[in-house]
Amino acid sequence: MKKTLERPGRGRPKMDSTMDALSLRVSDELARKIDDYTEQVKEELPLLSISRADAIRQLISIGLRHEQKRLGYKDNKQC
Repeated sequence: MKKTLERPGRGRPKMDSTMDALSLRVSDELARKIDDYTEQVKEELPLLSISRADAIRQLISIGLRHEQKRLGYKDNKQC
C-alpha cells in the first residue's frame, strides 16, 4: 500500500489571530506627515522594510499607549 504525502492546502495558511481591516480617509496634510514619518524610519533603520500601513499601525499603537498611560488605564495588555 502506497503512503500518500500530505500537501499543504491552497491559499493563505490559517493564522492563530486575525486582524480587522479598517478603512479611513485622511487629509492630504496628514497623509504627507505619515509618509514623512515612514521615510524617516526607513532612513534610521535602512534594513527595515516599512510600508505606509505599517507606519499607521505603529503610530496608532504609540498613541493608544500614550493615552492609556495618561488616563491611568489599568489593563495590562500592550497595544
